[in-house]
Amino acid sequence: MSFIFKYVAALIFSLLVFASGASAAPKAGDRIVEPVTNMSFVYIPAGKFLMGSPETEADRYADEQQHEVEIKKGFWMGQYEVTFDQYDAFTKEVGRDKARDLSNWGRGNRPVIYIKWFYAKAFADWLSKKSGHKYRLPTEAEWEYAARAGTTTAFSFGKHVGGMNNHSFFKKLLDSGKDSSAEDAERAMIDQHAWYGQNAGQKTHPVGEKKPNPWGLYDIHGNVWEWTCSLYSEDYSSSESCVENEKSNAKRSVRGGSWQFYAKGMRSADRRFFAPVMRLPYIGFRLVREN
Repeated sequence: MSFIFKYVAALIFSLLVFASGASAAPKAGDRIVEPVTNMSFVYIPAGKFLMGSPETEADRYADEQQHEVEIKKGFWMGQYEVTFDQYDAFTKEVGRDKARDLSNWGRGNRPVIYIKWFYAKAFADWLSKKSGHKYRLPTEAEWEYAARAGTTTAFSFGKHVGGMNNHSFFKKLLDSGKDSSAEDAERAMIDQHAWYGQNAGQKTHPVGEKKPNPWGLYDIHGNVWEWTCSLYSEDYSSSESCVENEKSNAKRSVRGGSWQFYAKGMRSADRRFFAPVMRLPYIGFRLVREN
């Protein structure tokens, strides 16, 4: 066999291997880095899950009624919340004002805050145009599905025992004779996975400092609440789709809890809402990239 024939055969084989690898479907936990902003994304596979919480879950709300949801298409979820550095790159290029940090906690790798829903949408649209891929906010259903990562407990890292809403001096005095071992165990577990009212020191923290959920998402519980693209509806009627009228001021769903709130607000099923014009120090966002 001639040298040239061997070379051509080897080249064809290499191309075939590359082509098969390039076309292979992504699997849960696969990771990509978006080159414009260096954001990292994790692949979330299609599947079914029970959205909401069981009636036995501590501190649940009436708008968390359980129902089965099917995520029909896999998607890529931001591994971290969008940071000041990433958002500042957008504002610099398009000539917008930088996001505020009125509390002077620092910028850089901390989650961007004081972001209207409309600003988060504009960032996603800018990145879509720059990269050639479709980026957007997650639907409420996609967010909970990704946060749960196949788990059924209150948090992706374990259950919630409740009773952690008020840690004032008077509550501690009243509870002084009560067995607090369950609360202590939950608090120790939360401290490994999330920034919230009891450990955050009343401020945000750089993304990725705590343990991730089983699918590799960091700060999905705590640090800042995250905008979704869904309208809030008590009966979940808008949870599986993005808002149709993007200019509407109807309330949008936010998820995940934050640095200034109780543990119950970080539960996977917990639902909150804000008007899309609100700019607050405890709301940020993360993006989805469509597969």
